[in-house]
Amino acid sequence: MPSYPSTAANAREFGFSGSPLASALYRENFPRDQINVDNAIGTTGLITAAAIWVNTGDVITKASICVGATAGATLTHKYFALYSNATIPALIGTQQADDTAAAMAANTVYSGTFGATYTVTTSGLIWVAFCVTGTTIPTLVGKTTNLNATAAAALNTLTGLTNGLCVTATGAASTAPATMAAITQLAVQPWVLLQ
Repeated sequence: MPSYPSTAANAREFGFSGSPLASALYRENFPRDQINVDNAIGTTGLITAAAIWVNTGDVITKASICVGATAGATLTHKYFALYSNATIPALIGTQQADDTAAAMAANTVYSGTFGATYTVTTSGLIWVAFCVTGTTIPTLVGKTTNLNATAAAALNTLTGLTNGLCVTATGAASTAPATMAAITQLAVQPWVLLQ
């Protein structure tokens, strides 16, 4: 299922994104056919988080991203975590176990399974956070949302989104922080898939 409210137009978007089993959870932050850029993400040790819509009853087991042309090298830690959409986003569920593999190959999908399944209790936006620590941080495929982060933040006043669609925040090497702090709005969004 797409990660946005169902409309007639979304059948095309769903088709482009791939059709999983009818019983499988499939939530993305935007349709895959809108990917148009290879994004630099937060520097080493920072969380890069994307807002994604989920529905009550969704059972989340893993998250996936796609590495762009720049591979991750000499890496020491990486993990996915989920955060609430509160003004100060709080950790929800159990993060992925710290992955200490030293590389992330270019132009490949990276998936991480959470420590336990997370069942959504209220429909709405949540943050899917990815934190990577190392020497060469990979780029991630995604899209450009706005011309600059300042304009993106200004648009939040129209939509009521406190933190926008994609942000960086203070991370921690191997354990997700209890809350996302020092949040900085980004003008780009990596593509993220929840299953």
